[in-house]
Amino acid sequence: MGAGPVGKAIAFDLYERVTGSDLIILDRCRKCLEEVAMLINKVETRNVYLKDTEDIYRSIKDVDVVVNALPGKFGKYSWLTAIKAGVDLVDVSYSPNDPTQYHVQANDAGVTIVPDAGVAPGLSSMMAGRAYAQLEEAKELKIYVGGIPERPIPPLGYLVTWSPEDLIEEYVRPARVIHSGKVVEKPAVSELEKIFMPGVGELEAFLTDGLRTMLRTLKGVDTMEEKTLRWPGHAEKIELLKTLGYLDKISLNLNDSNVTPADVTAKLFREKLKGDSKDMVVLKVIAIGRSSLDNVEIEYRMVDRYDESTSFSAVARTTAFTASGILKLITEGAIPGPGVIPPEIIGMDESLFSSIAEWLSWRGIRIIERITESRRIPSIPS
Repeated sequence: MGAGPVGKAIAFDLYERVTGSDLIILDRCRKCLEEVAMLINKVETRNVYLKDTEDIYRSIKDVDVVVNALPGKFGKYSWLTAIKAGVDLVDVSYSPNDPTQYHVQANDAGVTIVPDAGVAPGLSSMMAGRAYAQLEEAKELKIYVGGIPERPIPPLGYLVTWSPEDLIEEYVRPARVIHSGKVVEKPAVSELEKIFMPGVGELEAFLTDGLRTMLRTLKGVDTMEEKTLRWPGHAEKIELLKTLGYLDKISLNLNDSNVTPADVTAKLFREKLKGDSKDMVVLKVIAIGRSSLDNVEIEYRMVDRYDESTSFSAVARTTAFTASGILKLITEGAIPGPGVIPPEIIGMDESLFSSIAEWLSWRGIRIIERITESRRIPSIPS
């Protein structure tokens, strides 16, 4: 479901490595479907307008497994419909709802749902889960991630390579983090810091709401947060838009029409923040804790770039190929379902994490792991 840049890349990878011709692509955008059909010779496309659970149910009730690559507002619809239809689901939407509350329903229906199955949340969550599982005690876990142009592009140093509606949601939704072992909310785009990434340069990082289900599944961590990466100067401009109300979701009456500033801004982002589509995804996960008598720091790092051969953006590649890899594991019966299985649970399993890493590596997306240990010296009583 969804034939935008990410959905197109998902369809491409599923066709080549999972489903063959047994693939149906749904979208309301005819042009998007035509582009998918040109990319994949033997694929069925359906021009449908999906607006609620009944529309989705009619479209998926006779299939085996679904990938939802629609905007975040369709997340909850897709979970409920998959349960009703008895169909497994991989969901890459950035939904504001909590998928874990539907675990019992999915389990009873014999349905496996993997939410947040893109790059972040998704691959970032799997890295966090893998690091967490290797520590006896996890004290600190931080995620730094961003999809950015190879070079800053005026006026925001940014280009839109995914849903602008979900991008705005990332900038306005309060960031839930863990400080001193407790979940607290902080404003999005706050706590700005500078980060140097090898092979990329200096970036800025700010809080966003990307921990998602990890707030519940990764227990006992003292400090946990996710920060979005951008080229320096981006956060200040986004804060200006927020202050002026351009990201507000309250409707305004203009010439007898009700519109929200956020909808207008999303449309302008889609039209204006484009150009040279060469981008990169930068991802780093750092976990600090204890294992036996050692202090341990575990780091996972990945940098991926625009692919000239397919014209897929790095954001599309890393999101799509993570989702297709998870779907492949579902078809093999490897995911520990049924129920709602967050991606960090997949990451905790060394075999499943290795399978995803190998799946991504086949497409040139490589994960680097670094583990540093230092022996703790017990204190001697005076």
